[in-house]
Amino acid sequence: MVKQKKSMYWRNLWKSIFASKARFLSIFSIVFLGAAFFAGLRNTPGTMTKTMDAYLDKHNYSDLTYIASLGFSQDDIAAIKDIEGIDKIEYGYQFDALKKTHDQLEGVKVYTSQTFDTKMINHPDLIEGRFPKQSDECVIDNELAKSGTKIGQKIDISNKQGEKSFTVVGIINDVRYIAKTDRGTNSLGDGTNSGFIEILNTDNAFLAMPDELYDLRDEGVLYNQISITVKGAKKENVFTQAYDDFIETLNTKVKSTLSLRMSNLYEKLTRDAQKKLDDAKKEYDKGYKTYTESKNTFDSKILEAKIQLINAKITLADKEMEYIKAQSMASSQAQDMLDTMKKTSDELKKNLENLKKQLEGYQENPPEKIPHEVIDEVNKTIKEIQDVQTSLKTATSSIDGMFQLNEASIQIQKAKLQIQQNENKLALEELKTNQQLTQAKDKLDKAHSQISEAQDKVNEIPKGKLYTLTNYQNAGLVNYESNKDSISSIADIFPLMFFLVSALVSLTTMTRMVEEQRSQSGTLRALGYSKWDVIKQYIVYVIFATFFACALGIVLGTQFFPRIIYYLYNLMLFQVDAKTLIYSSQAVAFQTFFISVFVTMAATLFVCMSELNLMPAVLMRPKAPKLGKRIVLERITFIWKRLSFNQKVTMRNIFRYKKRFFMSIIGIAGCTALIITGFGVKHSVSAVVDKQYHDVLKYDALVRLDDSISTSEAKKYQKNLLQRDAVNNVEYVLNQSIDILKNKEDLYGTLVVYQSMENISNFVNFKDYKTGKKLVLDDDGVILSAKTAELLDVEVNDTMDIELSGTKYNVKISGIMENYFMNYVYMSQNLYESVTAQDLKVNNAFLTMKKMDQSYKTSLEKYMKEKNYGNLSYINNIGEEFDNQVQSVDLVIIILIVCAGALNFIVLYNLTNINIQERKSEIATIKVLGFRRKEVYDYIFRENVILSIIGSLLGTVFGYLLHRFIIRTVELDVTMFVRSLNFTSYIFAIIITLGFTLFIDFVMRRVLNRVNMVESLKSIE
Repeated sequence: MVKQKKSMYWRNLWKSIFASKARFLSIFSIVFLGAAFFAGLRNTPGTMTKTMDAYLDKHNYSDLTYIASLGFSQDDIAAIKDIEGIDKIEYGYQFDALKKTHDQLEGVKVYTSQTFDTKMINHPDLIEGRFPKQSDECVIDNELAKSGTKIGQKIDISNKQGEKSFTVVGIINDVRYIAKTDRGTNSLGDGTNSGFIEILNTDNAFLAMPDELYDLRDEGVLYNQISITVKGAKKENVFTQAYDDFIETLNTKVKSTLSLRMSNLYEKLTRDAQKKLDDAKKEYDKGYKTYTESKNTFDSKILEAKIQLINAKITLADKEMEYIKAQSMASSQAQDMLDTMKKTSDELKKNLENLKKQLEGYQENPPEKIPHEVIDEVNKTIKEIQDVQTSLKTATSSIDGMFQLNEASIQIQKAKLQIQQNENKLALEELKTNQQLTQAKDKLDKAHSQISEAQDKVNEIPKGKLYTLTNYQNAGLVNYESNKDSISSIADIFPLMFFLVSALVSLTTMTRMVEEQRSQSGTLRALGYSKWDVIKQYIVYVIFATFFACALGIVLGTQFFPRIIYYLYNLMLFQVDAKTLIYSSQAVAFQTFFISVFVTMAATLFVCMSELNLMPAVLMRPKAPKLGKRIVLERITFIWKRLSFNQKVTMRNIFRYKKRFFMSIIGIAGCTALIITGFGVKHSVSAVVDKQYHDVLKYDALVRLDDSISTSEAKKYQKNLLQRDAVNNVEYVLNQSIDILKNKEDLYGTLVVYQSMENISNFVNFKDYKTGKKLVLDDDGVILSAKTAELLDVEVNDTMDIELSGTKYNVKISGIMENYFMNYVYMSQNLYESVTAQDLKVNNAFLTMKKMDQSYKTSLEKYMKEKNYGNLSYINNIGEEFDNQVQSVDLVIIILIVCAGALNFIVLYNLTNINIQERKSEIATIKVLGFRRKEVYDYIFRENVILSIIGSLLGTVFGYLLHRFIIRTVELDVTMFVRSLNFTSYIFAIIITLGFTLFIDFVMRRVLNRVNMVESLKSIE
C-alpha cells in the first residue's frame, strides 16, 4: 500500500510537470538564459587573461626588461647571470628611429636580437617570409605591412646616431605589440609610434649607442637592453598580483646589482677627472689671491698719488687766486700812474714849449733881470719834474712788481706743467699696470672658464639611469587589461541585474504555482502524506526546472560568451593568434547556482510552509477572493466615468492583486532597463567618434612636419598654403606627447601649443563640458580635457604638473573642455614660452579644406611633398581608426541587447502564461456569461498591456541609473563616452517591450480559445 502510495505520488509529480509544460519551459528558459549570461560574462575576463597569458608563455614573453642609459658591458651581464631565479637572459638593443618609405617619415621602435629562433625571449610570430640572416635585413610589424611596406622592399631608418637601409625579409607579430591601434610613444617625430622593426645585433649597434659612450666607458662592446625570464613565472598569470609578487623578488636582486654597478661606474668615471679639476681649482684660487692682493696694493698707491696731485692742484689754485688778485690791483695802480704821468707829461710838454719860446726870446733880447713870474714858472716846472721823477720812481717800483707778478705767473705755469706731467706719468703708470692686471685677470678668467667647462663635463658624466620594463610599461598589455577591465565592469552589474530579473520571475512563477495548487496540497495532506512529501514535489519541480537549466546555462554560457567577446576584441583591437582557453570559476558557478536554485528553492519552501500550516480541509478549498475595494482611480470621477465596464474590471483586477502587480511591474521594468542600458551604452560608445571628430575637432586634415620649425618660418608656410585653392585655413601648432603627473600613476597625454587664440577656435571647439558655453582663451593657464580633469581630480583655477621632454612644469587650469578621446592640454604660445623659457617651434598644423574632393587632395599632397611642407593625414581616416577600437565594445553591447530582449520576451511570455493558467476558471466564467472573443482577449490582455506600459515607464528610470553607472565604469583613461542617454534608447526599449507584449498576446489567443467553459464548474463556491 505504501509502495503504491509512493508510486502514485511520483506519478502525480511527473504529471504536474508535463501538464504545465509551458510554465516549466518558461522557468527553464529564464534560468538558462540568466545563468548563461551571468556565468558567461563573469568568466569572460578570466578567459581573456588566461588566453593572453598562454600566448605570452608560448612566445617566451620577457618577465623583466632592463634598459640602461650608459649601456651594459659584458661584465655587467656576467654579474647578474648567476643570480638565482633567472631562467634565461638575452641582451641586445632597443631604440627609437624614423622609418622612411614613399617619402614619408614615421616613428618606429627597433629591436635587435643575437639570433632568431623558437627558444629566444619574445619570440616573434612569423606570418610571412623568413627571419633576418644578414645585418642589413629586417622583419616588420604586420600593421606596418598593411600600410604598404612589402617583403623585398628597402626601408631607411635613421636617428641622431646615424642612418641605415634594410631589406624587409619577413612580416611578424610580436608579443610586445599585441594592440593594433595603441603602439606606444616615440621620442622622435611627433611622438607617435607606428610599429616596430626587428634586426640583428651585428653591425647595428651604432644606431643605438653613440660613439662617445664607448669612449666614456672605455668599452669595445656595449648593449642597452637585457631581457630576462624568471623560473616558475609561467605558472602565474601575468595579469594577477601573484605574478607581480613572484617576479618582484628577482627584480629587486637584479636592480640592486645593476644599480650598484652603475653607481661604481659613475664614481670611477668622475674620480680622476674630479681630482685634476680640484688641483686646477687650487692653482686658480692661489693665482686669484695673488692677483687680488696686487690689484688692491696698486689701487691703494694710485689712490694716494691721486690724492697728492689733488692737494697740489688745490695749493696751486690758491696761489693762482692770490696772483690774480695781486695782478688785478697792480694793473689798477699802474693805470692810474700812467694817466697821471700822461697828464703831467702833456703839461710839461706844454710848459717846455713855452719855456723854449721864452728862451728864444731871451736869447734874442736877454733881460737884465729875470722876471719873478718866470722864476716861479721855472720853479713850478722844476717841481713838476721832481714830481714826475717821483712818479717814475713809483712807476719803476710798480714795474718791478709787475715783473715779479710775471715771474709768479711763470712759476704758476711751470707748476701747472709739472702737475700735468705728474698726472700723465700717473695715468701712464696706471694704464700699464691695469693692462698687466687685465691680462692677468683674463688669464684667470680663461682658467676659470676652462675649470667651469671641465666641471660641466664632469657634471655631464651621466650617473646612468636604469629602467625596468614590466607588463605595466607595455602599451599593448595595458590596453588589453583595460579592455578586460571594461568587460569585467559590465560583468559586475549588467548580468547580475539580468540574472536577478530572471530569478525574480522564476520565484514569482513558483510562488504562484504553490498557491495555485493549494487544493492539491490539501488533498495530499488529507490522504496521509506528510508535509515533507508535499514540499518535496515542489522541491523536485524546482530542481528540474532550475538546477539543470542552471547547469546547462553555465556550461553553454561559459563556452559561448567568452569566445565571442574575445573573438570580437581580437578581431577589432588585437593581433593575437592564440587558441581561446576557457576560464571557468567555481565561485561564479556557486553564485549562479545559489541565485537560480537555492534562492528559488528557499522562496518555494517559505510559501509551502506558510500554506501547509493550514488545516487540510482549509487547503482543499480555494482561497476566498480578495474583497473588492475602491481603487484610487475610482475617486478620479472625470476619468472613471468615461471607462467602459470591461476597462473598470481590468483596473480593479490590476490594483486588487498588488503582489502580482508589483512582481509583474518589477520584472518588466528590469527587462526594459536592461534594454535601455544596452541601447544607451551602444549609443554612448558609437557616438564618441562623431562627437570627437566632428564637434570637438573641426579641422579636416592634420599636417605632420618632418622637423620642427620656427614660428616665423611657419607663417611663410601658412601664407603659401592659404594661396592654394583647396585650403581654407591653417594653424601651425606644437603637438607633443607629455606625461601628466598624478599622485600614483602618470597619465599619457598630448600637449597642443597654438600661436593664435583667434585662429585656433576655427579648428578646435573649446566648449565647457558642464555648461556648454564657449571657453575664453588666455595666456594665464591651459585648457584641459574633461576626462583628464576627472582623473586628476582638479577644477578650474587649480594647478597641475606636466612633464615635457624630461622637465617638469606647473601650470594653472583656466578651463575644462568637452573632449572624448585622448588626454589633451591646450596652451598658448606666450604661456609656453614664459613657462619653458624657450622659443616655440611647431611640428604640426591643423588644416581645413574648401572641398574634400579627391582631386583637391591629390593636388595638395603633391604640392606639400614638393615644398617639404609635411605629410597629410585626414581626420576622417583617424576617426575610422578610433571607430574600429570602439566597435568591439559596440558589438558586445549588441549581444547584451539581444540577450536582454530575449529575457524580456521570456519574462512577458511567462507572466502572461501564468496569468492565464491561474485564471482559467475566471476566463471560463466570463465565457459562460457571454463575453465575445474580443472581449475575452481585452479582459486578459488589457492587463498585460497596461502592466507593460507601467513597467516600461518605470524601467526608464532604472535604465537611466543603470546606464550612468555602467558607462562611467567601462570608460578607459583615454576615453570619455557620451554619458547622456539619447531619447531613441527609451523609445526603442519601450517599443520592444510593448511589441513583445502584443506579439505574446497574439500568440496566447489560442490558449484562451482552448479554455473550456466547463472549467467554471470547478469553482466550488
